Amino acid sequence: MRELLARVRAVLRRQEFSRRPSRDEPSSGGYRFDGWELDVRERKLVNAAAEPVSLTNGEYVLLVAFLASPGRSLSREYLLQATRVHEDVFDRTIDVQVLRLRRKLESDPSAPRAIQTERGIGYRFALPVRKL
Repeated sequence: MRELLARVRAVLRRQEFSRRPSRDEPSSGGYRFDGWELDVRERKLVNAAAEPVSLTNGEYVLLVAFLASPGRSLSREYLLQATRVHEDVFDRTIDVQVLRLRRKLESDPSAPRAIQTERGIGYRFALPVRKL
């Protein structure tokens, strides 16, 4: 049973990975959402008050993955592949990075509007996103 489950997960992971745009080539100059603006070329996030917000590498790559697929539920496996900065990442790493990203983006991180948890699936970026 374990082997079957592992094989199914691997197939699903490969399928999601093949649909994902390449991390190395940004598809646009950036994204705008809820007053925030992310400049992909300069790796700069600016809030609604035009103040820069610092992001770690993991938070930046995670935010780009969310903004590239707004409204779509993204599994933890997909997010692990999208944010694979180091080889030693675990399932729980995504949860911690999402929590940190919520603290930077949300006025009330305990009631998130932007990054919502989809039980049994993963996470979804719920705000409308516009490409620049």
